[in-house]
Amino acid sequence: MENQRIHYYSWIVCVILLIALTSCRKKPHDVLPYVNQYDTIKPLAYFPVYPGSWWKYENYSHQLVTDSVSIAYVLHYYNIAYDGSHPENSDSTYVPLLHGEPVYGYHKIECMRPPFGQQCTKWPIISEQIGFSFPRGWSDTRYGDFMEHVVVKQKTFNGQDSVLILEGHWVYGPNTAQKRRQEFVKGIGLAYDIVTDTLTQDTLYQRKLIDYFVNFNQ
Repeated sequence: MENQRIHYYSWIVCVILLIALTSCRKKPHDVLPYVNQYDTIKPLAYFPVYPGSWWKYENYSHQLVTDSVSIAYVLHYYNIAYDGSHPENSDSTYVPLLHGEPVYGYHKIECMRPPFGQQCTKWPIISEQIGFSFPRGWSDTRYGDFMEHVVVKQKTFNGQDSVLILEGHWVYGPNTAQKRRQEFVKGIGLAYDIVTDTLTQDTLYQRKLIDYFVNFNQ
């Protein structure tokens, strides 16, 4: 009789434990999926700087120069306002780094220098809008506009690829006789970059793409 009573109590304990374990188990719809709280700025068609990508160029001196992208997206933010004690930052986002610098699609981050402030902003690298113009970067123009001014001239088809052509010129200073031409190929990136002297027709700077790898899997 004693053994039966022990067996009976043991059976009751097992049933209670089974009910407890079943009630604690989450149903499939109770399990929340993992959500990344930060956005990722993916590269765009004519500037596909995906992590792990690289481009090899031959310069004017026939030397090889390689541009490379970080192996992964990097969490980045920048200062958009500063009142001397309470900086205001942009939202953090994952971006690729080209030469160690963040790339936001067709934009880079350009920062003002004192006495104009310490805030930064997104600045164009290229654009697909024909006729769009922009200076190459921010500069203090109080003593002259020494910046390169860029305009998106045209989008052409070379028989195989779509090519975006940018032209640059200078409006003040020692480089006013110089012109620049850049060609960005869709799905490849910068393929050609040349600066010439319009007075002498000399080539002052040149880079031609000879090999590349774009890591579209990232």
